[in-house]
Amino acid sequence: MSVAPTAEAVNPKPVAGMAAVFDLLAPSTFRDGHPHEAYDRLRRTSPVVRGEKGGPWLVTGYEEIREVSANSKDFTSAAGFRVHSANRAAMDPAIGRVLSRFMLAMDEPEHGDFRKLVGSFFKPAAIKALEPAVAQRVDRVMKSLEGREEVEFVEEVGARVPISTICALIGVPPEDEHRVFEFTNAVFGTDDPELAPSIEMANAKYLEIFDYGWNLLEKRRRDPQDDLVSFIANAELPDGRKLTRDEQISYFSNMIAAGNETTRSSLSGAVWLLARHPEQRNRLMADPSMIPQAIQEILRHFSPVIHMARTATRNCRIGDVEIGAGDRVAMLYGAGNHDPAVFEDPHRFDCERKDAIRHLSFGYGIHHCLGNRLAVLQLGLILGRFLRTFPRYEVAGDISFIQSNFVLAMKRLPIRLGERSGA
Repeated sequence: MSVAPTAEAVNPKPVAGMAAVFDLLAPSTFRDGHPHEAYDRLRRTSPVVRGEKGGPWLVTGYEEIREVSANSKDFTSAAGFRVHSANRAAMDPAIGRVLSRFMLAMDEPEHGDFRKLVGSFFKPAAIKALEPAVAQRVDRVMKSLEGREEVEFVEEVGARVPISTICALIGVPPEDEHRVFEFTNAVFGTDDPELAPSIEMANAKYLEIFDYGWNLLEKRRRDPQDDLVSFIANAELPDGRKLTRDEQISYFSNMIAAGNETTRSSLSGAVWLLARHPEQRNRLMADPSMIPQAIQEILRHFSPVIHMARTATRNCRIGDVEIGAGDRVAMLYGAGNHDPAVFEDPHRFDCERKDAIRHLSFGYGIHHCLGNRLAVLQLGLILGRFLRTFPRYEVAGDISFIQSNFVLAMKRLPIRLGERSGA
């Protein structure tokens, strides 16, 4: 039987001076996952708290995150959609130029024009048409695990279907799919000493993505195919302007990274969570029709994106807090998704949670994730098949996350498959 949250849980008593214990700029803050105790302490102070040493405002409240996300008049994305660590800030200026042309870094009306260009590829009918091909890819992955006792889930299972799906949609040849895994790690792992031991290597990997994308765009300009790269290479904006080189590369690198990272991380997070909560796994195996609802709870609980940022265009307010013109604001999605004012007993993982779909993991407002339907489709198909095929899997060792203050991406998840079912 559920128990309603207490008044203190919904409206906690203020606790002064807690912002100083939370350092958003340190990727090590998230090395073990979302620091929910720190989030809760911040929220007890206020749902909007100034970061230490004049850092960005930290927004931990669900409604406050939605408020900022929906208010593009007072909070611009064009000054940067994330808060950079010192390592990220020191990267090659050419990388910054391309990132500044991401749709995530645009305000209206420009954002709408760029989003509409590729929107038809992600409409419900288009995603539904992809389902048979995604199911075939899931079949191939499951067959590749025959005879195996243990796997490294992230690379061998979690990444494979999302990468092959986005590659097919975009137009990356199958023989280059392995490079996309490396590309994605390069994009999100620039603060990880294992993935990028030096700033020079981080720059080189990033620029390699841009070079690969530009070469593919040039090929499709000469010989168009039925894919997204061909469309981008030859697209025109509503005013008739062709996309610049940086804009075309930004489309490619944005789609190739965002198109698989959230899905692979959420899938790995799902397998990890269900191993830790066997009663929830048993419910899903007993009633697979619960999987779509469970996916929403997994996205809420795991929260694969750590933060997005905005910059105040003028003096304004978030709730009762005054924000100065030019101030940076970081919306902490893992905190918003665990706000007790919205989600009852928020740290409980419950696949039957009725309001889980209210999560913020795909963003809110104009920047709501373009590929969210594709992500949910893949998560449901892969997770359902994995649970049927390996109902007694176990985590076989220590997990690790990519060192980042932007995404909660699993790097390793060793899994002992256990006895295979006949599904």
